[in-house]
Amino acid sequence: MVTPTSIQKLRDSLVLQESMSEAISIVSQSIASREITILQLVENLQPELLHQQAAYRCRAVSTIASILEQLAPDLKEINEKEIDLITEFFCSKLKDHHSILPAALHGLHVLSSTNRLSPGLARSISQAIFQDVHCQSQLQHDRRAIYKTIKNLLALHIRELQILGQDFVFGLIQAADQERDPRNLLILFSIFPVVARYFRLEPFTEEFFEVFSCYFPIDFTPPANDPYGVTKDQLCEGLRQCLASSAHFAEYCMPLLQEKLESDLVSAKVEALKTLELCCLSYHPTQLEKWIDTFWKCIRREVLINVNTEELEHASLDALAALSRAFAANEEFKNPAFTKLLKEILSECQGHLCEPERRLMTPSSYVLLAICSGNAPACALIVSQVIPLLMDQYRIRSQSAPRQFILNCLNKLVQAGLYGFTEIDVAQSGICPLIPTLLELYLEVLKEDDALLCGLSLQGLGHFVGIGLNHQDLEKVNQSLLGLLQQPLTTGHTVEEIGRYFYKCAEQNESWFVEQVLVKLLDMAVSDKANVIFLLLRNLPPLPRIRAQVLSQLLARLEQSGPELRLEMLKTLAYFAQHDELQMFHQLHSWALKTLKEGDPPTSLEATCGVLRKLASSLSSEDATQFIDEQIGRYIDQHLASSAWVVPIMEATLGSLDATPVGQNLEKLIKTLEPLTICHPNADVRISACRLVAALINKVPEGHELESILDSLRTKWQDPSADRNKTACLFVWITKALLMRSYSKLDQSIQELVEFLNDPTHGYLVAEGFKIILGETEECLNFDSHANIRLMYRQRFFQEVVPRLLKLYRESPSCNKSACFAAIANQLAFIPEGVLVAHITTLIPLLIQCLNIEQPDQLIISTITAFMGLMSDNVNAIEEYISSLVPRLLTLAKDGLTMDVRRLALRCLSELRKAQTVVLLPLRSEVILRLIPCLDDKKRLVRREAAVARQKWAMLGQAGCD
Repeated sequence: MVTPTSIQKLRDSLVLQESMSEAISIVSQSIASREITILQLVENLQPELLHQQAAYRCRAVSTIASILEQLAPDLKEINEKEIDLITEFFCSKLKDHHSILPAALHGLHVLSSTNRLSPGLARSISQAIFQDVHCQSQLQHDRRAIYKTIKNLLALHIRELQILGQDFVFGLIQAADQERDPRNLLILFSIFPVVARYFRLEPFTEEFFEVFSCYFPIDFTPPANDPYGVTKDQLCEGLRQCLASSAHFAEYCMPLLQEKLESDLVSAKVEALKTLELCCLSYHPTQLEKWIDTFWKCIRREVLINVNTEELEHASLDALAALSRAFAANEEFKNPAFTKLLKEILSECQGHLCEPERRLMTPSSYVLLAICSGNAPACALIVSQVIPLLMDQYRIRSQSAPRQFILNCLNKLVQAGLYGFTEIDVAQSGICPLIPTLLELYLEVLKEDDALLCGLSLQGLGHFVGIGLNHQDLEKVNQSLLGLLQQPLTTGHTVEEIGRYFYKCAEQNESWFVEQVLVKLLDMAVSDKANVIFLLLRNLPPLPRIRAQVLSQLLARLEQSGPELRLEMLKTLAYFAQHDELQMFHQLHSWALKTLKEGDPPTSLEATCGVLRKLASSLSSEDATQFIDEQIGRYIDQHLASSAWVVPIMEATLGSLDATPVGQNLEKLIKTLEPLTICHPNADVRISACRLVAALINKVPEGHELESILDSLRTKWQDPSADRNKTACLFVWITKALLMRSYSKLDQSIQELVEFLNDPTHGYLVAEGFKIILGETEECLNFDSHANIRLMYRQRFFQEVVPRLLKLYRESPSCNKSACFAAIANQLAFIPEGVLVAHITTLIPLLIQCLNIEQPDQLIISTITAFMGLMSDNVNAIEEYISSLVPRLLTLAKDGLTMDVRRLALRCLSELRKAQTVVLLPLRSEVILRLIPCLDDKKRLVRREAAVARQKWAMLGQAGCD
């Protein structure tokens, strides 16, 4: 049988003190398959468990614990009676020799993670640990096992542990006292709040509080490269939860927080304030009232008197807001201590608000806003007293600066007064009686010439959208805003604020906005303020009625508009265009064709194509097929004959549809486009035709039709009499289309591409085409245009073409080395780091050779850009080549022919500082010396980069520098 063999092997390993992992695994599998039981295992290990030497007993107990761990967490292979007996076994082992304690604790920790413990076992485990183990005498790992066991028992068997009551609390106090390890403290800080909430702490309340309060505030800095990942923030958050976990701690916690608020350490003050904020959620207002005045004095000192860090100021205001929130209920708001404090704060802050020239106005407004947050009665009182004061102050001031301060404070109080209210219950807010006078003030401000004041006024009006304004008030505001838009001095900032206001209005009531505002805006769109109006329209929410109104109006006016107005209209149409706009697509397409004439293209052609592209890509395949059937003949026979500028429109439509021409239509279309891809004198038309042909080829299914098209095109780019520059462009785009779809005969195209690089005149042009082949294309050959795209085509291309390029470079002495270098460099930005690493040792020496003044500037720029991309992701990969790379960069930084080359070389030198200091230090002196001439470069931008690079290298290895 298997059973004796597996246990015998385990015993042999125990006796011979060999590795136990394999034997433990076999026994665990035997127990899981129910071939043996855990009790049989214990019985068979009895000689080892009762051995006179503690070391043998320890190994046996540890073995049983390890087997249990492999069966955890459910222990479903062990029945309840066996769990009871094995639990008693491990508890009894806590009384054995001290060297056996870690193994016994390990076993109890495993058992605590199951919810199958019988009633009473959780109590037995905790009592055994508290009575038989002196926790603080154990090693960190064993203390951690104790705390994790207690945490598991609390999570799964808390009701049973509650029966122990004070005994459990006292035991935990003894176990946790004087713990110092951050990892263990994290566990304890998650245990203490549970015990504080669900156990009676008397008579150990103060002792229990002292166990964790002694760590406040946390002063911990994790060591460099800490493998455990314990942070100061984790410890601080855990300790805060402990201090705020029970109202019983208030009498001990409040004096502690006051003491830390009187400290000179900013970090201690911040932590005390954050803890106070959390305590206000669990402590009763009666426990806070006698401390509220003390805390206010500390907060007042930090916000109104001292000039502190933003963190301390924010923590002070958050704590004040939490104190105010604690007294938010009606019965608590009437608390004498709070009402007295509120009057005192109001009196002091009102005085500061009357002095906008002094620095205390803004912090005073922050104090009032903190009290307003979450306390509706206090907010109503503050709003009713402070807003009239601010309005009076605004009117008696004439200078812009104090008016800005006042209006800013006023807006924040208006927002606070309206927060949480709706149009139905706004009458309950303290601001409701003040709305008419506020509205009057805001409209007065709009009439002033100060753009900043107008913007602040519009922000204030925005708070009233949907709340507190009737239709008459809304009409008054809208008339003012529309009038403001027509004024010649209205700035872009003001227009943005008006746009935000209208956006809120449209979201709140779309129908009203369309009828009362949008119609007037569209009427103004033909005025001399058209640019402003269209900018505003493009910032409206694209809601159904708004979209319908804008699209119908703009499409109707498109033909009668001038060139500049057309551009704005097309941008706006693109913003509002969405899916299934078939009618709009046909209407815009017809209009676009009408605007084309022989000669120069219309100025709106690019914008028109952008909208058509978006609309075409959203059409269904059925509508797309119908469009092709209707238009393909007209494109070929009529439109192309009248103007070659119809090609971009064809690209925007045919290249973006979820369908493609078939049969004779496709063959005829390709033959019509072929001469345009090579022979047309205008580069934009040629490139557009190349892209369109590539987009069509990408979608045509493999077969005779595709092969016929490719054969025809191949004769074009292989024609020796054709212009090689132009045929190269066509070849690159066709290769991209085939690559993206993983064409089965792609190998032939790749080989042809590599051989094309060898052309001494045009090879570099093809190398630049590698960017096109691997890059994203906005016009076509993307997911939006329904292109046929296979996953990871870039990686496959890179792995296929790089070995061929290296072979060409090594085996052909006469090859165009610049083109080879450029072809490699132009791919690196598109390839994931994992793929690059496999080739990096081969590629980097070649790329370093590209950094030569004799090479073309564009190649140098591409190579440096590639190096910087590598450094941002994996600087370690190039560290062994730094000694060769740095001298070449220094030469380019000083003698590069163009400003871009010199700047990039210097920036790359700066980026090299990411490498290990030990690698860079031998080069430090040379770099600092050779960068001196760069500081006198004739270009300011180069001098700036040189100064930055030299400073970074000068600080290399200095204390406190990365």
